[in-house]
Amino acid sequence: MKNYKFTIDGEAFTARIVEHTEDKVIVDLNGNTYNVELTPEESAAPAVPAAISQPVQASAAPTSTRKVVPAVAGSISAGGVTAPIPGVVVQIPVATGDKVSEGSVVLVLEAMKMENQISAVIDGTISRIAVKVGDSVADGQLLIQIEAS
Repeated sequence: MKNYKFTIDGEAFTARIVEHTEDKVIVDLNGNTYNVELTPEESAAPAVPAAISQPVQASAAPTSTRKVVPAVAGSISAGGVTAPIPGVVVQIPVATGDKVSEGSVVLVLEAMKMENQISAVIDGTISRIAVKVGDSVADGQLLIQIEAS
């Protein structure tokens, strides 16, 4: 349907309204889908969300409780490995202090039911891991910082 940009406590988000009825809205936020129940007030004021349920999955699998992690504002240095697309972190085969070579896999990101191997952008040492397994990430979000060697 339609995309909306909004800010909560100074952090920017983009959400897509997937479906809307009088008493329910389905919202896609950072790759997770949420059911939002709407309860109209007695007055003529517009309805506000009454409750937001946990993310729902397309399959019959149990509902996910993944944390939504917004992109961090600020500049990303030359060794910053960023998310090429929104997705969920499923594996981080490196640790802070590990030495890596350009092109070596430093993170696996699941997006649209596919696992994407994210590679080091320079030779160096992992100085910061900004996410953890299970986190939902936005396009362009810093994942891992590598200091050049």
